[in-house]
Amino acid sequence: MFDFASPLFWYRLQFLAELLVAEAFFAFKLKRRSRFPLRVALAVLVCFAVTFLFPIAAYNAFYISFMFIFIFALTMAGLYVCFREPLINILFVSVAAYAMQHVAYELYTLLSAAFGLQSASSLQYAETGELAFDVWTVSVYIESYAAVYALMYAAFGTRIKRGTDLRIGNARLLVISGVILLAAVLLNAVVAYRAAEDTDVVLLCIIHGSNALCCVLAVFIQFFMLAGRKMQSELDTLRLLHEQEQRHYMRFKENVDYINVKCHDLKHQIRRIASAGAVNDSVIGEIERAVTIYDSDVKTGNETLDIVLTEKRLTCADGGIAFSCIADGAKLGFMTDADICSLFGNALDNAIEAACRIEDRSRRSIGLTVKESKGFVSVCVRNSCPPDVRVSGGLPATTKGDTVNHGYGMKSMKAVAERYGGELTAAAEDGVFTLNVIFPSENS
Repeated sequence: MFDFASPLFWYRLQFLAELLVAEAFFAFKLKRRSRFPLRVALAVLVCFAVTFLFPIAAYNAFYISFMFIFIFALTMAGLYVCFREPLINILFVSVAAYAMQHVAYELYTLLSAAFGLQSASSLQYAETGELAFDVWTVSVYIESYAAVYALMYAAFGTRIKRGTDLRIGNARLLVISGVILLAAVLLNAVVAYRAAEDTDVVLLCIIHGSNALCCVLAVFIQFFMLAGRKMQSELDTLRLLHEQEQRHYMRFKENVDYINVKCHDLKHQIRRIASAGAVNDSVIGEIERAVTIYDSDVKTGNETLDIVLTEKRLTCADGGIAFSCIADGAKLGFMTDADICSLFGNALDNAIEAACRIEDRSRRSIGLTVKESKGFVSVCVRNSCPPDVRVSGGLPATTKGDTVNHGYGMKSMKAVAERYGGELTAAAEDGVFTLNVIFPSENS
């Protein structure tokens, strides 16, 4: 059971350490359970103890592959104990880490074979033998693992964001990645036990190189799936917001029509009361001005835009924001009602939110223009804003702490602009925020 003379007996502990380091690269940003340091210490201790006690019952490719897969499953259980994540997320980072460790191992073995150094794949898997750790072998080992771990973390590990759900959802591609990795591990074990001293070095390099590429491909498939899932989640959110905006528009349109009829009737009733001399003229004038706020439709030549602007004008009046509008809504006939609601609703909501953050109510203002010029239909929203408003990548950075679940309004507007071949840009300067959307005039 305890064959201390076997290189494999000690190498499996080295493999465990390499795997744990690789898992740390991918897992450290995941959500942690309570008493995390204690859990990590106990998990590492248990992993090394069980690996040390695991019997080496046979020296062949299938049993040794089983042993390494068992150690991998053991570390995955340790991750589940330490991190508050669904099991599929734990499997995701574990497979990626194992692939990274195996790529580093294959690179080290390939370079050892190419430079005529001690063959890791043959001696480390052997039942008997003595490993000689000369300075060149150690240097190649350290440089191989350091380079692979650093490059694969930069290419893939950085895509895992702290405290966010990986949202893997569909596990089919993850299973494919796992099968590719399993095949690479088994092939390596077969080569380790079947290769002889006179085996062609070029052939060994090709095998180890292809094995490493397969593992890189497995990780690429995983993170391709992760990116696709994230994009699908954002599209689902935008579609839901789009539907909500459309329903909101329909409800508000009905309310505005009803209010306008009532306000029109109410003004006539007020006039009749005034003609009877029952109320002071100054009081009548004040009541009329209040009613006029609700009875003055915005007329741009586009009914949907009129409804949106009427609602936002009422919000501006309530927040003490000076609202001006010069809009030729007829130029927006190429857009659907839902897209008009989404574009102008989000743009003016953001403008109102920014203007309301200015304490001096006399400085709160919003201006909207819609016009056709030089072959383009342009939409411009200018509003006063606090000095902390920033623009990053052509879009304003969210002022909310949660950058994951906010910013969908800007994404929705950008999607609408691109749907019609247009472009959305933003700028903030001297307390004025400017949002420009330009559409090719051939749409109209």
